[in-house]
Amino acid sequence: MKDHISRFKRNDYSTFNEFYALTSKQVFFTAYGILKNKEAAEDILQDTFVTLLNKIDDVKENENIYAYLCMIARNKAINEYNSGKRILYDEEVIDYTAITHDDHSSIRIQEILSLLDDELDREIITYHVLFDYNFKEIAKIISKPLGTVLWKYNKAIKYLKEKLKGEEDE
Repeated sequence: MKDHISRFKRNDYSTFNEFYALTSKQVFFTAYGILKNKEAAEDILQDTFVTLLNKIDDVKENENIYAYLCMIARNKAINEYNSGKRILYDEEVIDYTAITHDDHSSIRIQEILSLLDDELDREIITYHVLFDYNFKEIAKIISKPLGTVLWKYNKAIKYLKEKLKGEEDE
């Protein structure tokens, strides 16, 4: 990733498509998690990369670029959500890019996450379990204290285990 960023800082965008392929899924799901609308999330996805390239000189050498991109996307999505410019469709199904190559696994992941009522809980679980972010990075992305992130994660995991155990017992 550092190579891509250093190239972009030199106005060399020859590796942008590769960089986009590596990072776009996480950025999309960050926006989608807030907006619940595929088209709006795709708009935020594109806008996030434009913002990154416009502010490429602000990116620090050792910064986690995934976390940086997700923070931009999250802020843009929240602004979009708060502006009320779009109608949000909670029932819309994610059909962008499957999280895994197995469509059944992807659908199951969506079903499990939908068991959580709290949007922030879903967001934290997604960042940690699916995208392998550490809790400190998640706290920075969602602008919450580390303790809050850890508490919400543990509470959500416990809740999901209880719900899924209940499904198995049926």
